[in-house]
Amino acid sequence: GRVRARLQEPSSRNNIRRLYSQRIETEESIPLYKVTKLSRRNGEISTKYLRTSEILHNSSIYARDLFSLQLTSKQERKTTRRIKTPRTAILPRGKQIILNFGVIRAVVGTDEVWLFDAHSAAVKEFAIELQNILKIVWGKHENSKASAVDIPFELIVLEAVLRDTTNIYQRRLYLYEPILSRALDSVSSDFFSEGMNRIAPLQESLQAFELRVKKSLECVSDLLNNDEDMLGLLVTEQYSAEKSGKTVEHSQHEQVELLLEEYGRRLNDVLYEIQFLLTRLQSTQEFVQLALSSFRNRMIRMELYIGITGLTLGIGTAVAGFFGMNLMSGIEDHPTAFYAVLGGTSLVSLVVAVGCIKFISTGSLQRDAEKNLGEIETLENALSDMNALDVTIKNALRTSTCTMSKEDFGKALRKYHALNKIKQPEIDLLFDSLDQDKNGTLLLGDFPAFSNELQKEQERAMLLES
Repeated sequence: GRVRARLQEPSSRNNIRRLYSQRIETEESIPLYKVTKLSRRNGEISTKYLRTSEILHNSSIYARDLFSLQLTSKQERKTTRRIKTPRTAILPRGKQIILNFGVIRAVVGTDEVWLFDAHSAAVKEFAIELQNILKIVWGKHENSKASAVDIPFELIVLEAVLRDTTNIYQRRLYLYEPILSRALDSVSSDFFSEGMNRIAPLQESLQAFELRVKKSLECVSDLLNNDEDMLGLLVTEQYSAEKSGKTVEHSQHEQVELLLEEYGRRLNDVLYEIQFLLTRLQSTQEFVQLALSSFRNRMIRMELYIGITGLTLGIGTAVAGFFGMNLMSGIEDHPTAFYAVLGGTSLVSLVVAVGCIKFISTGSLQRDAEKNLGEIETLENALSDMNALDVTIKNALRTSTCTMSKEDFGKALRKYHALNKIKQPEIDLLFDSLDQDKNGTLLLGDFPAFSNELQKEQERAMLLES
């Protein structure tokens, strides 16, 4: 009776209510992760929420591996709107494998796989696809009366994850191409159009996509360079060898290596396609910059012509102002003074205008540009066959005098050049660049790397003779 009376007191009821609410808040603050389990035995799919402690208790992964999985809890989905920076990991952990590849976060064992972030539509579709793959694989083995253990469960899941990720990346490329083409077409036709506003977001999105693919490719490449990790992916083999007291030989990771090489090649192809799209985007941006620069130059030129026009008119205005000051000059009554002043002012204004236009004309600029282009073309042709230049210098320095004149240099270069179309300006350019002493002769001291190699050849020859 006393206990009942105390519970009926207002303060006791408030304490109970507060404790109950604190317990609810504590339970709600514990992260819950939606996990889909797919069993190897029956191929059934079950989904439930797990706490962090339950995940660690029912698996062989470490607590720090949860950072590699980059899981999203039920509470985070309600409060967080930020997209996480993608991580990529394929890590063997004893009897299980940690997978964070593409949109799939999973822990793969010998007889079941846990798919995290099961709230995602992509993960749900992958679970159904994996279930169908397992049914096909086990069905083939049952029809052929072969043992299903011959195909490790973890490799089936790993290949499904790699295939799903590469297919997603390839489909995303197909989505980018029409969007990019439309934006680039609108920019090419009119660089003041709305397509200009789409270039920056497209470039940012493509660069983020490129980063994701690069991380996936680096993950696969790191595995290919690590034999121990590839052996660790053979969880079934490791478990069987441990039971029989044996060790897995290094040669048994061949099927893992072939699998990773195939999907590494496909990821590399996707990366090349992304870089091609980024190159198209960058080329369009450069074209827009050139077009805007040309437009600005036209406006500057128009302002310049307006300034020249103002200058020529200013000369006539100044002369008119001098004669309009109502001061006696002595030529007011001259019969032809007006026409002489008008003609002289017009002539001076015309000469000033022609001189200014000639000074800013593109003729001299065009001649300078053509000269620079000619020098660039000469240099490109001269450097088109570096092997011929290498052989020419070597043979020249092997002579008794270890010297070569410009005439001998030109003859040898024409002889060894692949196309045999090298011209005299190109020969002069190369010779003048190589002649560091500017004495008109190539010496052995001008090429220390070649002289060291020739010295080694002479030492080898002396050893052979001895």
